[in-house]
Amino acid sequence: MRETPPVPTMPVMVTVTQCPRDPGVETALRCQSCDNPICPRCLVQGPVGAKCRDCARVMKSPVYTVTANQFARSAGAALVGSVVMGVVWGLLLVPFQFGFLAIFIGAGLGYAFTRLLEVASGRKRGPVMVTLAIIGIALAWGITVPLIGFHVARFGIIAAAIGAYFAYQNLR
Repeated sequence: MRETPPVPTMPVMVTVTQCPRDPGVETALRCQSCDNPICPRCLVQGPVGAKCRDCARVMKSPVYTVTANQFARSAGAALVGSVVMGVVWGLLLVPFQFGFLAIFIGAGLGYAFTRLLEVASGRKRGPVMVTLAIIGIALAWGITVPLIGFHVARFGIIAAAIGAYFAYQNLR
């Protein structure tokens, strides 16, 4: 068996400079794209190595970016949906005055409400959509109270909480 001779290595010159974004912090790290010095607090780890914030171009995902038009459509759908689903919820709760099945009705309506917001917003997600859905579900429950009275609608509080949980899970 033959042994391979060792390969001679060249000494690597490491220059320590100050980070341009954090004065006073010395660093030997450099951006993979522009070769500017970056400190560990400034770097953005990418798939090909560490980059500065300018080269990494950290942008919000388009799924979570809601335009004004999409927000207006979603808010309108939340308002109309809360009125319609509040009336339907109230009518369905009348026969179930003991409340056990009201939980399932509220969860189903909460799930339907999140699907309505997905259609209205163009399948957008994020905190804006979750907030609109939870406000809409709370308004829908609020509409049931004058329709059927608080003694029946109180079971809907748990159902509204389950619907809000569904909204959070589906739209986050």
